[in-house]
Amino acid sequence: MLRIEKLKKVKGNFPVLVGSNIIPKSICKILIEEISNSKSFDDMIMGGRSRINKGSKNFNNYIKQSKISKKLFKLFNSKSFYKKIENIFKKKFKNRSWENSNLPKVFNPKKFTIKKKLNSSELQKLLGNNYSNPKVNLDIDFSVSKGGYRLRPHRDDITRLYNFLIYLTDIPKKNGGSLTIYRKKTKKNIRKSFRRFPKISELEVVKEFTPRQGTVVFFQSTPNSYHGVKRFIEKNCPKRFFIYGSYALNKPVIWKFNDIPYYPHIIKTKKKMLTSFHDANYLTVPVAN
Repeated sequence: MLRIEKLKKVKGNFPVLVGSNIIPKSICKILIEEISNSKSFDDMIMGGRSRINKGSKNFNNYIKQSKISKKLFKLFNSKSFYKKIENIFKKKFKNRSWENSNLPKVFNPKKFTIKKKLNSSELQKLLGNNYSNPKVNLDIDFSVSKGGYRLRPHRDDITRLYNFLIYLTDIPKKNGGSLTIYRKKTKKNIRKSFRRFPKISELEVVKEFTPRQGTVVFFQSTPNSYHGVKRFIEKNCPKRFFIYGSYALNKPVIWKFNDIPYYPHIIKTKKKMLTSFHDANYLTVPVAN
């Protein structure tokens, strides 16, 4: 079902793997049909992305009624597949500088990131202050985007280890919707901090991935893994169907770069937001949240 042996290393400033025709087009078409047949979605974010999120009652109903989606979910939601992806990254990026300080020993298939709005104090309480002995789980959503969907440059949640994106439709380059990888313009051997949401003027484009049916992108969610999605223009083209997911810890990841640790710092706010919208930076010195 998934030809992950075809994944290839992408040259850049953080670990990225990509492969075309990883999922057969016949399977993609069935997945599109299953998502299209969904009676409801859990939410709409980023100007036009409708999601069916792991952990919701809606998701459970969707999986029961969708044979291929269920099969794909079962594959990803297993310790054996997680370890397989982890081993591919280790093999492809032997001389990588970024490492996770606290390796998870337990895979929890029932766990998922809570999709409810929290302020920074509530989020900090949820994540806790003890980052040792973490457990890992799969987060995944089946999505479809209409015109107007876009995603500003950012780095994902501080609990993420690996992210993946599965394209189910072909989108012409002129219609946007491409996953774009960025890096900081100024080069430094060691940075004291990595902002979660840097200014676009601070970044330069490394690579763009135009949606192609059956293409899969995996990348390690390091503090400098800046990425975004160019605005999708829904004109004379299909909607942007895709699957997005990650392997995440139940607590923040403490990353190391050349043995220098980076600690997460959640920016205080009274505003309630989804965890994916909170600003959390990585610093070389731990700061009390």
